[in-house]
Amino acid sequence: MKTIKLVFTVMALAVATITTAVEKPKVSVTPITADRAVVSILNENPAVFEVSIEDKTGAVVYYKQTNNAITDYRKVFDFAGLESGEYVFNLRVNDTKVSNNFEVSGNGIVVGESKMHFDPYFNYTNDVLQLSYLNFDQEKLKLKFFDDSRLVYQTELGTDFNVATGYDLSKLEKGTYRVVLSSNNSQYTYDLVK
Repeated sequence: MKTIKLVFTVMALAVATITTAVEKPKVSVTPITADRAVVSILNENPAVFEVSIEDKTGAVVYYKQTNNAITDYRKVFDFAGLESGEYVFNLRVNDTKVSNNFEVSGNGIVVGESKMHFDPYFNYTNDVLQLSYLNFDQEKLKLKFFDDSRLVYQTELGTDFNVATGYDLSKLEKGTYRVVLSSNNSQYTYDLVK
């Protein structure tokens, strides 16, 4: 029983760490003309930024990774060359991803709300896999374990906002495993060696 309490205490600390130690960049996409917008990014700590724009099929129409760790980024984007339609502006800073939907049309650029997501926290120690994840969109989550050639175990984690769980892997054979946390819109992997 003490072991179970310890695991849940560690998991609670992991969730607290996720919410306080991750990057929380501020992103602003502001139309300045019918076909141009300025993107401003401000981050508290210096970090490498990955900026991309995808069309509604997921095709990347723009990608830029900063060469150095920075705290702010500004760029004027000219969308005149893009077809009318829906797009997503993505920013990745370490384990944080900010997505902002926008639409390009003959009438101009319409910017939607931004969404922030954090990568899950995985930790494997003493045959226990710990997982914590903030499920902002409250999507149905699945967790799968694969060895080199097959699915070993799968479970549904539900739609809770705060997912914090642990798995006793002591009965698994020695080897390399891939753990996949997935939803309709996202997939995260974690490799472990037992």
